[in-house]
Amino acid sequence: MLKPIKSILFATDLTKNCQQALDFTISIATQFRAKMYLLYVIEKLPEVTDDRVKGIVGVHEWEDLVSLHKQSAQKSLLGKTPTNAVVRQAIHDFCMREGINEGVNDFQSRQIIVSYGDIVDDVITHSKENEVDLIVLGSHKNLFAKQVVGGTTKRILKKSAIPVTVVPPQDY
Repeated sequence: MLKPIKSILFATDLTKNCQQALDFTISIATQFRAKMYLLYVIEKLPEVTDDRVKGIVGVHEWEDLVSLHKQSAQKSLLGKTPTNAVVRQAIHDFCMREGINEGVNDFQSRQIIVSYGDIVDDVITHSKENEVDLIVLGSHKNLFAKQVVGGTTKRILKKSAIPVTVVPPQDY
Protein backbone atom coordinates (compact mmCIF):
# COMPACT_ATOMS: atom_id res chain seq x y z
CA MET A 1 0.00 0.00 0.00
CA LEU A 2 1.27 3.46 -0.87
CA LYS A 3 1.76 5.89 1.95
CA PRO A 4 -0.23 9.15 1.84
CA ILE A 5 1.24 12.13 -0.01
CA LYS A 6 2.22 14.68 2.62
CA SER A 7 4.87 16.59 0.66
CA ILE A 8 5.74 17.06 -3.02
CA LEU A 9 8.90 18.28 -4.74
CA PHE A 10 8.33 20.00 -8.10
CA ALA A 11 11.61 20.38 -9.99
CA THR A 12 11.50 22.95 -12.79
CA ASP A 13 13.81 24.28 -15.47
CA LEU A 14 11.70 27.47 -15.69
CA THR A 15 10.53 26.73 -19.25
CA LYS A 16 6.90 26.97 -20.37
CA ASN A 17 6.93 23.16 -20.79
CA CYS A 18 6.76 22.90 -17.00
CA GLN A 19 3.49 24.84 -16.62
CA GLN A 20 1.37 21.68 -16.95
CA ALA A 21 3.57 19.95 -14.36
CA LEU A 22 3.21 22.92 -11.99
CA ASP A 23 -0.58 22.82 -12.39
CA PHE A 24 -0.51 19.08 -11.67
CA THR A 25 1.63 19.64 -8.57
CA ILE A 26 -0.69 22.34 -7.25
CA SER A 27 -3.70 20.10 -7.87
CA ILE A 28 -2.19 17.16 -5.99
CA ALA A 29 -0.94 19.42 -3.17
CA THR A 30 -4.36 21.01 -2.67
CA GLN A 31 -6.18 17.67 -2.80
CA PHE A 32 -3.86 16.02 -0.28
CA ARG A 33 -3.11 19.16 1.75
CA ALA A 34 0.54 18.41 1.10
CA LYS A 35 3.59 20.60 1.56
CA MET A 36 4.92 21.78 -1.78
CA TYR A 37 8.58 22.45 -2.61
CA LEU A 38 9.51 24.19 -5.88
CA LEU A 39 13.12 23.45 -6.88
CA TYR A 40 15.27 25.05 -9.56
CA VAL A 41 18.85 23.84 -9.91
CA ILE A 42 21.50 25.94 -11.61
CA GLU A 43 23.56 23.23 -13.25
CA LYS A 44 27.21 23.30 -12.27
CA LEU A 45 29.68 23.16 -15.15
CA PRO A 46 32.05 20.20 -15.39
CA GLU A 47 35.14 20.86 -13.24
CA VAL A 48 37.48 21.26 -16.24
CA THR A 49 35.18 23.86 -17.85
CA ASP A 50 34.56 25.56 -14.51
CA ASP A 51 38.30 25.90 -13.89
CA ARG A 52 38.89 27.31 -17.40
CA VAL A 53 36.11 29.88 -17.02
CA LYS A 54 37.46 30.88 -13.61
CA GLY A 55 40.92 31.24 -15.18
CA ILE A 56 39.56 33.46 -17.95
CA VAL A 57 37.19 35.73 -16.01
CA GLY A 58 38.63 35.36 -12.51
CA VAL A 59 37.34 33.41 -9.51
CA HIS A 60 35.49 36.34 -7.90
CA GLU A 61 33.89 37.43 -11.17
CA TRP A 62 32.72 33.86 -11.82
CA GLU A 63 31.24 33.60 -8.33
CA ASP A 64 29.47 36.93 -8.91
CA LEU A 65 28.03 35.60 -12.20
CA VAL A 66 26.74 32.46 -10.48
CA SER A 67 25.24 34.59 -7.71
CA LEU A 68 23.51 36.81 -10.29
CA HIS A 69 22.12 33.70 -12.01
CA LYS A 70 20.72 32.46 -8.69
CA GLN A 71 19.11 35.84 -8.06
CA SER A 72 17.67 35.85 -11.59
CA ALA A 73 16.22 32.36 -11.08
CA GLN A 74 14.69 33.40 -7.76
CA LYS A 75 13.12 36.44 -9.42
CA SER A 76 11.72 34.21 -12.17
CA LEU A 77 10.17 31.95 -9.55
CA LEU A 78 9.13 34.70 -7.18
CA GLY A 79 8.70 37.90 -9.12
CA LYS A 80 9.14 40.81 -6.73
CA THR A 81 6.67 39.49 -4.18
CA PRO A 82 7.49 37.40 -1.09
CA THR A 83 7.58 33.65 -1.69
CA ASN A 84 4.33 32.73 0.03
CA ALA A 85 2.39 35.48 -1.77
CA VAL A 86 3.57 34.38 -5.24
CA VAL A 87 2.91 30.70 -4.63
CA ARG A 88 -0.40 31.43 -2.93
CA GLN A 89 -1.47 33.56 -5.94
CA ALA A 90 -0.50 30.78 -8.38
CA ILE A 91 -2.48 28.30 -6.28
CA HIS A 92 -5.44 30.68 -6.06
CA ASP A 93 -5.41 31.19 -9.85
CA PHE A 94 -5.22 27.44 -10.43
CA CYS A 95 -8.08 26.74 -8.02
CA MET A 96 -10.24 29.41 -9.68
CA ARG A 97 -9.53 27.94 -13.16
CA GLU A 98 -10.27 24.40 -12.02
CA GLY A 99 -13.26 25.19 -9.78
CA ILE A 100 -11.56 23.93 -6.63
CA ASN A 101 -12.60 25.44 -3.31
CA GLU A 102 -9.21 26.64 -2.17
CA GLY A 103 -10.20 27.03 1.49
CA VAL A 104 -11.27 23.40 1.82
CA ASN A 105 -8.17 22.05 0.10
CA ASP A 106 -5.60 24.51 1.44
CA PHE A 107 -2.31 22.80 2.14
CA GLN A 108 0.22 23.42 4.87
CA SER A 109 3.20 25.17 3.32
CA ARG A 110 5.21 25.87 0.27
CA GLN A 111 8.89 26.63 -0.22
CA ILE A 112 11.02 27.74 -3.15
CA ILE A 113 14.55 26.35 -3.34
CA VAL A 114 17.25 27.52 -5.75
CA SER A 115 20.46 25.50 -5.65
CA TYR A 116 23.72 25.25 -7.59
CA GLY A 117 25.06 21.81 -8.46
CA ASP A 118 24.20 18.61 -10.28
CA ILE A 119 20.51 18.53 -11.18
CA VAL A 120 19.94 14.84 -10.47
CA ASP A 121 21.89 14.85 -7.21
CA ASP A 122 20.16 18.02 -6.00
CA VAL A 123 16.67 16.70 -6.80
CA ILE A 124 17.41 13.47 -4.92
CA THR A 125 19.11 15.30 -2.03
CA HIS A 126 16.28 17.82 -1.58
CA SER A 127 13.67 15.06 -1.82
CA LYS A 128 15.42 13.23 1.03
CA GLU A 129 16.14 16.33 3.15
CA ASN A 130 12.51 17.44 2.95
CA GLU A 131 11.15 13.89 3.26
CA VAL A 132 8.95 14.28 0.20
CA ASP A 133 6.56 11.55 -0.89
CA LEU A 134 6.41 12.45 -4.60
CA ILE A 135 8.68 14.14 -7.15
CA VAL A 136 7.01 15.87 -10.11
CA LEU A 137 8.91 16.70 -13.31
CA GLY A 138 7.86 18.18 -16.63
CA SER A 139 8.80 16.53 -19.92
CA HIS A 140 9.75 18.26 -23.14
CA LYS A 141 8.98 17.92 -26.80
CA ASN A 142 11.23 18.05 -29.83
CA LEU A 143 10.95 18.01 -33.62
CA PHE A 144 10.92 14.23 -33.93
CA ALA A 145 8.78 13.10 -31.01
CA LYS A 146 5.68 14.42 -29.33
CA GLN A 147 7.13 13.82 -25.90
CA VAL A 148 10.69 13.38 -24.76
CA VAL A 149 11.85 12.00 -21.46
CA GLY A 150 15.42 13.29 -21.36
CA GLY A 151 18.53 11.91 -19.77
CA THR A 152 18.14 13.97 -16.61
CA THR A 153 14.61 12.67 -16.03
CA LYS A 154 15.75 9.09 -16.68
CA ARG A 155 18.60 9.45 -14.16
CA ILE A 156 16.20 10.85 -11.55
CA LEU A 157 13.85 7.91 -12.17
CA LYS A 158 16.76 5.47 -11.67
CA LYS A 159 18.07 7.11 -8.48
CA SER A 160 14.81 7.93 -6.74
CA ALA A 161 13.49 5.69 -4.00
CA ILE A 162 10.12 7.48 -4.07
CA PRO A 163 7.49 7.82 -6.82
CA VAL A 164 8.31 10.21 -9.66
CA THR A 165 5.59 11.60 -11.92
CA VAL A 166 6.55 12.98 -15.35
CA VAL A 167 3.94 15.35 -16.79
CA PRO A 168 3.85 16.10 -20.54
CA PRO A 169 3.69 19.70 -21.76
CA GLN A 170 0.23 21.07 -22.51
CA ASP A 171 0.53 21.21 -26.31
CA TYR A 172 -0.57 17.57 -26.79
